[in-house]
Amino acid sequence: MNKSYLDQLDVFRALAALSVCAVHFSYNSIFHIYFKQALFVQFFFTLSGFVIYLNYHDQNFNISKIKKFMLKRFFRLYPLHLFFLLCFLSIEFLKYFLSTNYGLEVNNKPFQLNNISNFFLHLFFLQHYADQYSFNGPAWSISVEMFLYFTFSLIIFFNNKYFLILPIMFVILFLIFLNDNYGAGYFHNAFYSGLYSFSLGCIFCNFYLKNKNFFKSIIFNIFYFIFLSLFLAELFGYKILFNLGYNYIYSIFFGLIIYLSCFLNKNFFLYKIFFNRFFIFLGKISYSIYLGHLLIFFLMNNFLRFVIDYPTLVSSEGVVFLKLTVFESNLFTLFAYLLTIIFANYTYKFIEIRYYKK
Repeated sequence: MNKSYLDQLDVFRALAALSVCAVHFSYNSIFHIYFKQALFVQFFFTLSGFVIYLNYHDQNFNISKIKKFMLKRFFRLYPLHLFFLLCFLSIEFLKYFLSTNYGLEVNNKPFQLNNISNFFLHLFFLQHYADQYSFNGPAWSISVEMFLYFTFSLIIFFNNKYFLILPIMFVILFLIFLNDNYGAGYFHNAFYSGLYSFSLGCIFCNFYLKNKNFFKSIIFNIFYFIFLSLFLAELFGYKILFNLGYNYIYSIFFGLIIYLSCFLNKNFFLYKIFFNRFFIFLGKISYSIYLGHLLIFFLMNNFLRFVIDYPTLVSSEGVVFLKLTVFESNLFTLFAYLLTIIFANYTYKFIEIRYYKK
């Protein structure tokens, strides 16, 4: 079901996924210094709310419909998650074998962080209830997504006609009582934060559906890209809201940027530059990028450390890392991005979409 496909939303997915990659590509590159932003996970939640509401707001959900909806969401997310979970589990067994038989010393001891308890939390799509990020760390947000989808289906089931009342009420309650939980990645707080951003996505989508032809002028298109540029400068550079403790307002801006983008003229020259085919392609494979980048970084890092025997340093916390110059850090990160995108293209085709279409 795809009633109104919007190319620009794919570009936003790409931007968010690549920025989250920069968080974990942790060497001293310009990407890690200037382009990382973990709050883009909240952008994903906001975007999910917008897109799910766009496609399902007028559906009458019964028990059968909820089951069908959740199965579709499950097969959209779980196969790729399971693939990377098994990849990281295999790495734990390899680490155990090499450390036991050859005395290999690694930063994280085999099955210490990635233990049996955390494995089953990942296996049953409950990984945000772990007390630490484990196995494929970024996957914590995927289990939150499933909780958000189920919450959405229940609200429509019980109160389709006045659906937005509950999201609006929750946003207000979150802003008053729960805003300290914004961006949380563990336990119920991760769900509360995700539901706040998801609810804002639903609310802004409702605005869009009621005003589909609201903005049409060239001036609006110019204004939008100025506004977008200023917001990205704030998000990556100034971080005034974050420093003042008002970071929860970012999700309101996320929703506003998504909403306003729906009125852009596709023939406008800035639209063609920013929302180009390559970025749209990256957006289509963004889920594979998001789930796969940590594996690529881990493999590259340990290939250089143990196979190439690249020089290393030890941090004050006892963590061993590669001794890279600034130039080498940038080269390493660029190559990590390239491999991540190439690998994501294959996992998208042969795992992500293959099972989703069924």
